[in-house]
Amino acid sequence: MRPQKVIVLGATGTIGRRTLDVLKQLQGSDPTWDCIGMACGSRVDQILEQSQSHWPAAKLASMVDDDRPDFCGPDAALHLVEACATPETIVVSAIVGSAGLRPTLRAIELGASVALANKETLVCAGNLVQEALKTSSGTLWPVDSEHAAIAQCLRGIRSEQIKSIVLTASGGPFQDTPLADLQNVTPDQALNHPVWNMGPRITIDSATMANKALELVEAHHLFGVTDQQLHAIVHPGSLVHGMVHLHDGTTLMQMSAPDMAGPIRWALTAGEHDAAVAPTFDPAELTNLRFSAVDPTRFPFVDLGFEVIRKGGGAGCVLNAADEVCVQAFLDGRLPYLEVYHHVAEAVDRFGHHAPSSLTDILELDIAVREDVANRFS
Repeated sequence: MRPQKVIVLGATGTIGRRTLDVLKQLQGSDPTWDCIGMACGSRVDQILEQSQSHWPAAKLASMVDDDRPDFCGPDAALHLVEACATPETIVVSAIVGSAGLRPTLRAIELGASVALANKETLVCAGNLVQEALKTSSGTLWPVDSEHAAIAQCLRGIRSEQIKSIVLTASGGPFQDTPLADLQNVTPDQALNHPVWNMGPRITIDSATMANKALELVEAHHLFGVTDQQLHAIVHPGSLVHGMVHLHDGTTLMQMSAPDMAGPIRWALTAGEHDAAVAPTFDPAELTNLRFSAVDPTRFPFVDLGFEVIRKGGGAGCVLNAADEVCVQAFLDGRLPYLEVYHHVAEAVDRFGHHAPSSLTDILELDIAVREDVANRFS
């Protein structure tokens, strides 16, 4: 395991804070581990309070105006990456939404390895990321629990041996809620996830299963598989994070407690399983591993994810942009819960034919979709 100089983008978010916890553990056994840069989308005071006692020399960036960090403003994370990222660093991309796209892609171009928790980077610009990786000395390590699980299952497996890949979904808080009651779901109810402690957007996306649509698109780009080779299944216990079916009838699955420390450390250490950072469950206590098919009526976002894969081009960018706008509108009380899917699906239908060929094209499409969707319920 080669110690790394680490940059954390999204340092005050759920994944960012957990990453800093894992880094403290790594530094405890090997002091050459170091956090050299942190960026967040809020005031940098949160970073100072949380972690400057451990990494006082780290460069700071805030995406809001602040006179204390080294970098500030909307491009703060990008500037931090350009100042600090080298082939000797690993960049943890944990900024939520499309705001993480430019700094993540730039980190790859600069040869840094990337621990990717920002699924929107691949959803919006998967082709650009793959092209950048061809000429980069860096490596992409998925941090999402599902994709980290699949990557672990695929170690030593050739692509022609893969029959299909299965992503598990918790089902969120409304797995058993009567369909008639979903119309009146409140933000507080949707934010009450039964298993995971996550940020607001991903928690709402877990409730609607928009996150699974995004993750299917991400898996398509990460593992080079078609929509026909991808499946999603509901697993409320969140112990099995992913499965791989092989052509010989073998099924590989990865199991672990629902704690992001495991996949974060796995990514930071380039695939090592050398120390316990999350609780280990006792298999003897597993009396029931419940799985069920995704109900397309309750969770239509999953089918939309497959449609986006088939469309290709800019459809992933449209899916993400529209979902970000609609989730925020729901959280603000401006859009009913069930209308989130309908507005996103309509946006994919209106804009999904676009085929952006550059990062500039993608960012312009992102802006156009956001403005269009926001104007429909403002």
